[in-house]
Amino acid sequence: MNRFLPAGAPATSREAFAIVNAAVKPDTMVLKLMVLLEASGLGGYGDMAAACGQAEAEALLNRNGREELAHAHRVRQAIRALTGEEVEIPSLEDNPYYVPARDMTVTREMLAKIAAAEFGGEKLYETWAAEIGNDEAAALFRLNGREEAEHGARVQQAAALLPA
Repeated sequence: MNRFLPAGAPATSREAFAIVNAAVKPDTMVLKLMVLLEASGLGGYGDMAAACGQAEAEALLNRNGREELAHAHRVRQAIRALTGEEVEIPSLEDNPYYVPARDMTVTREMLAKIAAAEFGGEKLYETWAAEIGNDEAAALFRLNGREEAEHGARVQQAAALLPA
């Protein structure tokens, strides 16, 4: 068992995303899952950037990855504001939800799906902000949500740079 995985947490990122995306008012478990998922975005975007074969698209994707890690830090701060608990953010190597990509092919279609997920993240964070009942956590969620929308736009830009 990975020490960063909360008790009762799903083993895969797909299962964790299903739980996170279904949450209207997240509890601590959901927020801990989100910390891991957001932190894994650094590697996921890094893998896409490395595989895309286009320098400008690579820069856009890597920027998103760095900001995903910043999102993990903000969710960590929200947990602290809500509960007083300190949550550690694992390195990529220790993150149970990061699996390095092997032989990835980055396509416009793939990036369109990722952009849609990022735009969905904006809505999710706004819902959480409206429901959480804590001004500090709500502000952190809203900032993450705005950046999720920017991520979606950047992914669309990266897709447009790839061959059709």
